[in-house]
Amino acid sequence: MQSRYKINDEDSGFNIRTDLPGPDRLFDTRKNESMMREYIKRDSDFRTGANRILFPDAPPVSNEKYTGRNFPRSTTTVEPNYICHGRLYFEQPNFERAGWDLGAITPGLNLAVFYYDVFMLPYHSWTNPCVCYDCNTGKCQPGDMTPFYFYREPLSVSGLAAQSLAVGGGFFAFP
Repeated sequence: MQSRYKINDEDSGFNIRTDLPGPDRLFDTRKNESMMREYIKRDSDFRTGANRILFPDAPPVSNEKYTGRNFPRSTTTVEPNYICHGRLYFEQPNFERAGWDLGAITPGLNLAVFYYDVFMLPYHSWTNPCVCYDCNTGKCQPGDMTPFYFYREPLSVSGLAAQSLAVGGGFFAFP
């Protein structure tokens, strides 16, 4: 079929490769510009038409030796998005963190949970006695929409021993 565009004589000898390149052509070792110019000059010898290839002279960018980039050292203080704090023995996460409100029974329920925490203080303080910190990672953040959780007490032998010693010592101290 005839093309509706006219093909010039000098363009007719220019071959465009449409086959997939092999590893030798894909990873060609011509790395600098002078080697590429030499390749283009040699390639133009095989084409018909005007064989003269002219490359403009490229003036050097600078005649000074490159000294490298020396920037002053900078430090940045980054605030983490978590907080580590001491252990919270009287925390009520449903009411303090999640913002739950059960109406008129909320103060009575908070008082009952507080008395429970006071009674179980030896157990809570001797559960993982070597860990003296807590972090808010993995916990619901204040204001998040969370369901009302029922938090279970973790089973701890050291906490159970401390609680039984405190209760037994209380019976002997206050007969």
